[in-house]
Amino acid sequence: MYCEYFGLHEPPFSIAPNPRYLYMSGQHEEALAHLLYGIEADGGFILLTGEVGTGKTTLSRRLIEQLPETTDFALILNPHLQPLELLQAVCDELKLDPGPVPRGSMKVLCDRIYHFLLQQHAQGRNTLLIIDEAQQLPFASLEQLRLLTNLETSEAKLLKVVLLGQPELLERLARDDLRQLSQRISARFHLGPLAESDLPNYIYHRLMVAGLNRPVFPPATLKCLYRLSAGLPRVINQICDRALLGTYVQTRNEVSVETLQRAAREVLGQDGVATVSGRRPLYVWLLVALLVGLLGWAAGLGLSLLFNGQLSGQPFSSAASPPAAPMMTAAEQQALRAKLFPWEKMVPDELMLPVVPAVSVPPDAQAPVHVSGLPELQPVYAESMEAVAAVPIEPPAPKLETLEDIQRWRPPEDTDLAEVLAFRDLFQHWQQDYDPRREPVVCTFAARQGLGCLTLAGELSLLEQLDRPAVITLRYQQQPYAVMLTALDADSAEVLFNAQPRRLSRALLQQLWGGSFTLLWRQPPGYREPLWPGAQGAEVDWLHRQLARQRGVATDVPLKSRYDAELFLQVKAFQQQQGLTVDGVAGPLTLIRLNSLVLADLPRLNS
Repeated sequence: MYCEYFGLHEPPFSIAPNPRYLYMSGQHEEALAHLLYGIEADGGFILLTGEVGTGKTTLSRRLIEQLPETTDFALILNPHLQPLELLQAVCDELKLDPGPVPRGSMKVLCDRIYHFLLQQHAQGRNTLLIIDEAQQLPFASLEQLRLLTNLETSEAKLLKVVLLGQPELLERLARDDLRQLSQRISARFHLGPLAESDLPNYIYHRLMVAGLNRPVFPPATLKCLYRLSAGLPRVINQICDRALLGTYVQTRNEVSVETLQRAAREVLGQDGVATVSGRRPLYVWLLVALLVGLLGWAAGLGLSLLFNGQLSGQPFSSAASPPAAPMMTAAEQQALRAKLFPWEKMVPDELMLPVVPAVSVPPDAQAPVHVSGLPELQPVYAESMEAVAAVPIEPPAPKLETLEDIQRWRPPEDTDLAEVLAFRDLFQHWQQDYDPRREPVVCTFAARQGLGCLTLAGELSLLEQLDRPAVITLRYQQQPYAVMLTALDADSAEVLFNAQPRRLSRALLQQLWGGSFTLLWRQPPGYREPLWPGAQGAEVDWLHRQLARQRGVATDVPLKSRYDAELFLQVKAFQQQQGLTVDGVAGPLTLIRLNSLVLADLPRLNS
């Protein structure tokens, strides 16, 4: 219902185990590494446990994507099976026809599986059995699985079994009667809830994969979301899905704390707070302890005042208590909104959609992306649009301005016009003629020119590392406005301020720095979203060839249409070399750095 309103091509917070939406936090990367190691090791079992909704099933789908082409797998989603039913399910998944099976006999099924595994081994192929919700397996079926892993040659096990389950599975495997199975586990990992520091990137990653290239969950809302969800990805998804629906109904651009809390109550019940393994969240106990402490302090203070004769029959009052803040009337709220969002009154009703420049938040971003203020560009209509053509672009170069000249950097009278001019100048650096009257949404126009639109919050040093001209936010006395940064070196910078070129010292730029910027970058052919292992298409072959050029390898390499394990390792090596987050995902930051090394005809900031 809300997808069209937010510009999404699919719901971003579905609880279906889609591996494209898997955010690889530090513990998810470690869990995947344990699974891959266990498949290569000699043991028969690999164990992945975790709380309900932590992403075990989704991680298993990512594991399947990264399996070598020589590995076949069987996936069992309903493990509440007796031994005979379990063997039949394995045969069905491996597409084996055991022929007529005598009633109640498991020997025929075991023999058929054993012969299949021997044939696979002779052809150099491996077989993997993945069982989800393994805590539901009866004891007899667990024993049957252990016996299946006895199928082996003198060199190797013929079958590896991956068990995915809730913490109850750990308790079962700790029992003495299952010690033989437990001793055969070659790798195990317990997946916990997301850390609070991972939540912003988790949210922005899912939004970006679904096509929403701007933040809609402010920092205060994210903080509340972590408290309500206890960091459980499934609960996060359910609350966010309902919160986006509520925001759509309210025709707002961002999810408020109140909307999120209401969504949490609808999803989780009256309390609206998730728990882990039946335990109340830690903050509840901290709150109880704080209340007990305050009650004790108040009792002590009251007794102290009583015995010192400072209490009387008169009610206690404090002249220092501040008066309550007056509530804003509806008319005052309307006036404030008109002042903060002047363009809204110019927009026809049918165009009242939250259109902004794309805010790509790649998985390889160095820090959570929080963008606020002017870079979240809204369509600017009427006078601002018509005034663009009349503004000159190339006046004479000015003198260098230093900290003493800061008074000259007051915001322009029309900040909307200044922002439109800044983006027009940015496109001219890419040899593109941008007409904001026809294309009010900057990043939609950029995408049609094969350019990516990336908005980030960060320090000036991050923009310097990316080495691209950008529309930056400056702040003068807490008021933000946009300028176009065209050049930057160790001592000075050049900007277009209201389309007028001005030079300023780097120290002055640092003092005026508003904390966010928007740049353009050249996308690979066919690029739509960050490239993950398992991706296919022309953009994967482009990535493979550009990495070969960067390493100095001949570019006439064989065609590679699939993002395989070899390319995954090459991307991680490049990211480590460039000081990026090493996750093996080719997102905007990785591709921008790669472009800088292999492409010569790009606009640069450090020319």
